[in-house]
Amino acid sequence: MDPKITVDKKKFEEEGYLVIKNVFTPEEIEAFRADCYKQYEIDTAKNLNYDVKKTNARSLRGDLMSKKLIRKMILDDRIIYIVKELLGPDIVYFGDSAFQFGVGFRGFHRDNVDREFNEGPDWEGDYPIVRFGLYLQDHSTFSGGLKVKRGSHRNKSGKSVILDIKPGDFAIWNLRTLHSGNAVRLKLFPKLPVDYFERFVPAFLKIDESKERILAACSFARKSKALDRYISEYMNKAEPVKLNMRNSPLDDEALNDLSGKGITLVRPSADYGKQNHNS
Repeated sequence: MDPKITVDKKKFEEEGYLVIKNVFTPEEIEAFRADCYKQYEIDTAKNLNYDVKKTNARSLRGDLMSKKLIRKMILDDRIIYIVKELLGPDIVYFGDSAFQFGVGFRGFHRDNVDREFNEGPDWEGDYPIVRFGLYLQDHSTFSGGLKVKRGSHRNKSGKSVILDIKPGDFAIWNLRTLHSGNAVRLKLFPKLPVDYFERFVPAFLKIDESKERILAACSFARKSKALDRYISEYMNKAEPVKLNMRNSPLDDEALNDLSGKGITLVRPSADYGKQNHNS
């Protein structure tokens, strides 16, 4: 493993997120960005592309593990090392991953099932489900990145922070953490989070994105009641997610890749992973 990668598990557990700098080289990120566009062309030919309603974003049906050009990046040894350092050696993949191209929704939210603080089983004990985001453009001084409420995985809220993510940096957060994508940076105050009025910021006050925003997001977990509940109460009830699962065929190569990395596959539904399954 690259000795430059240091995973501060204590900080992650205290703050609910972590940004690890320079996990990938700028060249690797550019190559992955090109693969994302290639994958978009491939999937568009299969009618798997769609526009995200009420936004300028677009996406693809199917999880990232079912896409050969993308899977190799998601399963990179450096990523799996970080995830296992945070969750332990026995990690689970369960079909929860997706693309986004362009500027999508803004607004603080949690990704777990019980999204109101301290209300519901999700808030009993720890919550061993994490999501990471590969941001394939510069958000250290440009808009379009990630904001978090520090410590909100254990509290009702927390201090708002815009994360200075550069190409090659790795961002990962607990699903209970309050966060918001597509963050707006102000020209006069680029470090100041605009928490609740971003859609009203006029263009002349806003720093633009550095280039078209591409985000590849993926979740891993430990086997737990929290994971079982996330699958049953979210993945098997949210219609867009169910449609995604029906368009996520896994071939033998994908299954071998997961097994070779020491990752257990939990199929979230009977539809997930089937070959040649149409929506």
